[in-house]
Amino acid sequence: MDDAVKAPAPKPEPPAPPPAQEPPAPEKPPRPPVSPMRKVTVIVLLTAIVIFVYGLFADRSTPYTDQSAVQSSVIMIAPDVSGRVTHIGVRDNQLVRAGDVLFTIDNERYEIAVQAAQAQLSNAGQSVGASTANVVAAEARLAASEATLVNARAQSERVFELVRRGVSSASRGDDSRASVRNAIADVARSRAELEQARQSLGPTGADNPQIRQAQAALSSARRDMADTVVRAPSNGRVTNLQLAPGRFAAGGQAVMTFVENDAVWIEAEFRENSLEHIKVGDPVSLVLDVRPGRVYPGKVDSVGWGIDNRDTDPQTGLPTVTNDSGWVRDPQRFVVRIRLDPAKRPADVRVGSQASVIVYTGQNGLTDFIGRLWIWLVSWLAYLN
Repeated sequence: MDDAVKAPAPKPEPPAPPPAQEPPAPEKPPRPPVSPMRKVTVIVLLTAIVIFVYGLFADRSTPYTDQSAVQSSVIMIAPDVSGRVTHIGVRDNQLVRAGDVLFTIDNERYEIAVQAAQAQLSNAGQSVGASTANVVAAEARLAASEATLVNARAQSERVFELVRRGVSSASRGDDSRASVRNAIADVARSRAELEQARQSLGPTGADNPQIRQAQAALSSARRDMADTVVRAPSNGRVTNLQLAPGRFAAGGQAVMTFVENDAVWIEAEFRENSLEHIKVGDPVSLVLDVRPGRVYPGKVDSVGWGIDNRDTDPQTGLPTVTNDSGWVRDPQRFVVRIRLDPAKRPADVRVGSQASVIVYTGQNGLTDFIGRLWIWLVSWLAYLN
């Protein structure tokens, strides 16, 4: 067995090659920093979208306008009688009360007219007295005529009896008949005269037409006399005063401008598509440019129902048509009258003063809340106007 060939020893296996290593993945480039301008742009864009969407709802639930102005009753003062102005009782823009004297007119000829009317009334009384006397006289004449008729009839009866007996001639009977006829005619004439006198007199006392006519003339003269003093029709102010003593004031012609102080309202011009939910009585908040920093309450008094938007050529009478066009046309505006709370409105508000108005229609509580914040902000921005 020693001779046996020894088996060759096993050869060691070569070491396994190391696993192939994958190449390292390329590193991702760092994300560039967001530009601050881009952030601002996004924020501005989102804010604009939110404001636009809010505006679509708020324009109908809490409509707002800054095209508003204070209005009041403006009265053109004109005298009822004509004459020279003798006295001016007010200064320009002075506050006056109802009944205060504004100016006076020379009353000399109106005093004369009153005296003439008084004399006319006295004459009418005398005329009525004379007419009454005429009636009494006519009644007396009628009574005498009736007595004469009775006597003539009695005399004629006796004469007729004597004629039948043959004691008197027939001619005496004819004379008696003629006397009766004359007496009857006198009675008829006296009755006609009495009726004429009564017609001339008319009703007695204050109901007499002559008396009533004279009294009416006297009342008219006294009224003209009182109208020479022109008084303020209500509380208010006289503005743009140009009247002076010595100027001739014609009856019915305006000589003075009077602005009422109590009747004050706001005329707010709202876009047509903002009127859908506005109704009479809706609460309102408003800001007056004359009183910045303050918000005043009010209520919707009326909503305008029409405007005139067509011009006419005064020479041809034909309508004037504009050629304005565009994708979005200018909105039409209608006037909404706002009534101020008399207890809270400022006393020195002027006609024509500008105002900003927001109406709370009650459609959305959120828009009402934002609207109140907005009008408060507008009140402070009014300092910049």
